[in-house]
Amino acid sequence: MMPGGLQDLTTSSQWSGAPAVASLWGQLIVAIACLFASSAFGQSAGQYRILETVDHDPSYFTQGLELFNGEIYESSGLYGKSKLGKYSPVNESVIFEKRLAERFFAEGLTVFGGELFVLTWRENTLLVLNPDDLSIKRELRYGGEGWGLANDGNRLIMSDGSDTIYFRNPGTFKVERTIRVHSQQRAVRRINELEFAEGHIWANIWQSPFIVKIDPANGSVVKYFDFSELVARHMAGNQNQVLNGIAYDRSREAYWITGKLWSKRYLVELE
Repeated sequence: MMPGGLQDLTTSSQWSGAPAVASLWGQLIVAIACLFASSAFGQSAGQYRILETVDHDPSYFTQGLELFNGEIYESSGLYGKSKLGKYSPVNESVIFEKRLAERFFAEGLTVFGGELFVLTWRENTLLVLNPDDLSIKRELRYGGEGWGLANDGNRLIMSDGSDTIYFRNPGTFKVERTIRVHSQQRAVRRINELEFAEGHIWANIWQSPFIVKIDPANGSVVKYFDFSELVARHMAGNQNQVLNGIAYDRSREAYWITGKLWSKRYLVELE
């Protein structure tokens, strides 16, 4: 999503942060966020372990990340710069890269039914591509903003930056059901990049160091994970270098995570 200050995670706590101007400020911002985490989520943070660290193209303003058939698919945003990449998960050896039309701001993506689906931010357009060569096959229209995208094997799952997650028909992209993300009866907002794995929805909360694990039946936050340490490594003078991107590696039962303009990608084992 577009640049901006650290905002509220729940409707009951408002955080307004100034832009980070140095790595120290980046650490300060995530430290402040952590002070609010326990009250916002009402539980202790889940544990994680870094299994592997590999290079990540720092030119990617990461919006969506997915591992499919042994290859990483990644979308990069910004008007006039939006692109899609397909590469090996163990390095940055690019197989395909595709620039999108300047009118598009690329957002989340997912592979479903042999097709690659890519959201756009405010263009009300879902792009459907061939995952082999990233050629556009067709476009579908929808209302509102597009942020994160995943699938549960039956439906496409979409976020729009609010506390609402939409379950959409993959053929028509019409909404079939919604859930409201919440913790301790309070709405958890700014739901961004999504992944569906191990029976749960995993989501980045925009402009925060947190990934949350969500029950797809009722929207309840089951657990949250605090990646402040990783964010502090990368938020060096640029407020846009936020945590964003989750891709499940089924073969290793772990998750690839990264951030916008980050130089590294991490394979993490979550509790």
